[in-house]
Amino acid sequence: MGSSSSTPSNVPPQPLAPLPENVGCIASLCFPYEVTLVLKEQVGWSGDSFSILDINKTPCFTMKGRAMSFTQKKVLHDMQGQAILNFRHELAMFEKKYSIYAGSDQTKKMASIKAHSFMGISASIEFTNINGQPRLFTLDGNFFASRADIVDP
Repeated sequence: MGSSSSTPSNVPPQPLAPLPENVGCIASLCFPYEVTLVLKEQVGWSGDSFSILDINKTPCFTMKGRAMSFTQKKVLHDMQGQAILNFRHELAMFEKKYSIYAGSDQTKKMASIKAHSFMGISASIEFTNINGQPRLFTLDGNFFASRADIVDP
């Protein structure tokens, strides 16, 4: 009566193999192992504010955004309140583009993100790695499945 699958659909994927080098913009946040983070939205008048938790539901970061802000600046803080990075929506005619800066000001640009599809589900992420090499990642998301994959092409 029906077929059964040997692998249930709710089983998490296998852990990733370690990369031969650290990849990232901030050396203190590069780890030689996979780290799974979960975004927890704050409902209400918080604007674009949210928390980022690890898989044990321990808070790791908070993003503070302002509702109805003209600059649309959002600042990512660690749990000690230190600004890690900020990003701003850049005014562009036909594309969504964000610039990411170190800390809470706009003196050191770390990365840029360009959305490629409706609702920002597909994007390119360009940044300079901690070893000084330029990198390009792609983000492909599924709005209905509430998941996104970041791929190093």
